[in-house]
Amino acid sequence: MAIVEAASCGLQVVSTRVGGIPEVLPENLIILCEPSVKSLCDGLEKAVAQIRSGTLPTPETIHNKVKTFYTWRNVAERTAKVYDRVADEVVLPMDKRLDRLISHCGSVTGCIFALFAVLSFLFLVFLRWMTPDSIIDVAVDATGPRGAWTQQYFPSKKGSEKEEMFVGK
Repeated sequence: MAIVEAASCGLQVVSTRVGGIPEVLPENLIILCEPSVKSLCDGLEKAVAQIRSGTLPTPETIHNKVKTFYTWRNVAERTAKVYDRVADEVVLPMDKRLDRLISHCGSVTGCIFALFAVLSFLFLVFLRWMTPDSIIDVAVDATGPRGAWTQQYFPSKKGSEKEEMFVGK
């Protein structure tokens, strides 16, 4: 979010190539560096050189480009897609999870991770014994009468702007 906000203000962004950062902005709006001090220093020096030479676009130009990339509706739709994809994944039983840890992380490290996973699971069982699910309040259905609040209105892509298409979930 900070990267998008900085670019939206017309600032030259310098960041590392890790954690999905390269996908946030196009290459002409960000200087990507390796995750090392030397590489970040080189990236900052490149940014300063671009500013001094006047080769950077104006802040208004950068802002006008960035504002077309992200809208709250766009971000919400992409976030919902991620949640839906994760919700559809199969939850592996504990023995398969432990096997995967050991096989993917090496015999020593995998066994250590598996031990922590078992301890975490036992701690969770203890917490559920201390506070059983039956005494936890259930969240109130906040979708409104007959689910009315889950329905959304989107502007129609055909016809005039005044037309609206009703889309229900």
